[in-house]
Amino acid sequence: MSDMAGALDRRRFLRVASALPLGLLAGGTRPVRAGEVDGEAGRVCALDWTSAQALLSLGIVPHGLPEIDRYRRSVIEPAVPEGVPDIGARAEPNLELLDRLAPARFVTDGMLSAVRGRLERIAPLTLYQSFDTGSGEGEGRNGQLAFAIASLRRLAGELGVPAVAELAVARLDRALDEARARLSGVALRPLYVLSVLDGRRVLIHGRNSLYQDLLDRLGIENAWTGPSGPYGHATVTMDRLTGRPDAGLVNIGSEGKRALEALAALPLFAGLPFLREGRVTILPPILFYGGVPTAERFVRLLGERLPQSHG
Repeated sequence: MSDMAGALDRRRFLRVASALPLGLLAGGTRPVRAGEVDGEAGRVCALDWTSAQALLSLGIVPHGLPEIDRYRRSVIEPAVPEGVPDIGARAEPNLELLDRLAPARFVTDGMLSAVRGRLERIAPLTLYQSFDTGSGEGEGRNGQLAFAIASLRRLAGELGVPAVAELAVARLDRALDEARARLSGVALRPLYVLSVLDGRRVLIHGRNSLYQDLLDRLGIENAWTGPSGPYGHATVTMDRLTGRPDAGLVNIGSEGKRALEALAALPLFAGLPFLREGRVTILPPILFYGGVPTAERFVRLLGERLPQSHG
C-alpha cells in the first residue's frame, strides 16, 4: 500500500472510529458485553454460527449461541469469550433457556423455520444470510464477497451500530493487503481449495464460492472448474483433480494432513502431481460460508502458510 493510500486508510479509520462507543473497536481493548450497548445490540442472541461470527465481528458478545465448544473447535474466529450461555444444538435450541435469557432480539440464518413461531413469542427475529445460495456458478463469481459485506452492513444497521461494519470491512481489506505482500515473491500456482472427507472424497470449492472471490483478489487461479452446488462446493473423488497438473492443493481442516498422506501412499492417487511433489498447504478449520469473518481468516492464513509450501 502506498504512503498516500495508507494515510487515507488511517483517516477513514479514525473518522469511523470516532463515532463508536468505547469497546466497539474490534481488535481494540475488549468486545462489547451484553447490556453495555444502548438498544437491542446489548442483548442479541445468535441462533447459528454464522450469526455468532457476525455479531462478534461487530464487537458484540452474543447473549447466547449454540454448541459453543464445537464452535471453538470448528469455527474458532472470532473467538467466543467465557461466560456466554450455550443455548443447545443448532438444529434444536433450548427454548426454555432462551425464554429465561429474555433476549431483545434473535439473529438467525433462517434454518429454524419449524420453531419460528415459538422463537418469535420470545423475541423478534432478524434474518442474517452471509452466503448467496441463489447465485449460479457464473453469477457467483466476484459476487459472494460483495453479498457478505452487504449483509454485514445491513445487520449492523439494524442493530444500530452501522459504523462498526466499516471497521470489519477495513480489517478484511488490511488482511488482503498483507496477504498480497506475503505472496509477492511466491510463484502463484492455480489452487484446488478443498477439505478431505474420507479415504477418497473431498469437498471442493468452485466458481460460486466465497473462496473464488478471495483467490481472484489475491491473483490466484482456482484450479477447479467443475460444477459446484448452492454453497459453492461439490463432493468429488480425489482422482477428479487431474485437470491442472501444475496446481497446488489447499486443504482446509488440520485433520486433512493425515488423510492426504494416506492418499499419497495409494497407487491410484500417488501420481497426482500436487501429492507427489508435496505442493500441499494445510489450513486449520474455517467455516466456508461465514461471510466477512471467514474471508478475513482465510486470506490471513493462506498468506501465512502458502509461501511455506509453494515456490
